[in-house]
Amino acid sequence: MGKKNVYLPMKAVVRGVKELAKDVALFTIVPEEELSYQPGQFLMVSRWGVGEVPISITSTPEASDGIELCVRAVGHVTSAINSLKAGDSLWVRGPYGKPFPQNNGTRDTLVICGGIGVVPLRPLINHLLNKRKKGKAAGNITIIYGSRDTGEVMFLDEVSSWEERGAKVIMTVDACDIESWNGCIGLVTEHIDSAGVDVKDCTAYICGPHVMIQAAMRDLSLRGMPDSRIITTLEAHMKCGVGKCGHCYCGGKLICEDGPV
Repeated sequence: MGKKNVYLPMKAVVRGVKELAKDVALFTIVPEEELSYQPGQFLMVSRWGVGEVPISITSTPEASDGIELCVRAVGHVTSAINSLKAGDSLWVRGPYGKPFPQNNGTRDTLVICGGIGVVPLRPLINHLLNKRKKGKAAGNITIIYGSRDTGEVMFLDEVSSWEERGAKVIMTVDACDIESWNGCIGLVTEHIDSAGVDVKDCTAYICGPHVMIQAAMRDLSLRGMPDSRIITTLEAHMKCGVGKCGHCYCGGKLICEDGPV
């Protein structure tokens, strides 16, 4: 048989759609063939005749009921994808990119996510908690999850399960005008100290708006965390996902192949 054409997409059926926030939906899809992936990887997702975009996989490798993709309608293609309903079809290529390097020892884990940056970190969180349950990860897991306001908080029901499974979770919003909010107020970086982690002996995973990533990296570095244990993600427009088009070239690297982590 000839080598598989990396540019040829595979058909997938939408099994379910769940609205998470304004213009943000969680899709469960079932590709024609089983795909093997790790937290941090992405798919090139397309609607026939509209276009193709890279979208992070937000389900865990252990998931058996399909692959989850979180899509925010911000442009022509993502809006077209977001209009799909259960039973509709789309097309996927991948998975592509390097996954998150994982802490397999006793070192603690700090996860800092802002806004929709929780999407690529969600499978990592669930994967680490699954490993911890099986006795394969001994360190503590602390999550600082920030949103602009309460209306943009996603996976709120799942956050409770993270706590039940042993993670410490700090929820914060930039601003809040409702009395029912029980979380914190302020930027994610304002809660690093109260998280109670030893930044000199833990691994940090960060994803969110670029300015938030820069601020979190700076603050962790100033507190003594080695740069080698500060792990973040990059994103860019891309056409191929396999290192050929050059659209995602950044600092001598290709985000699709050398990243996105």
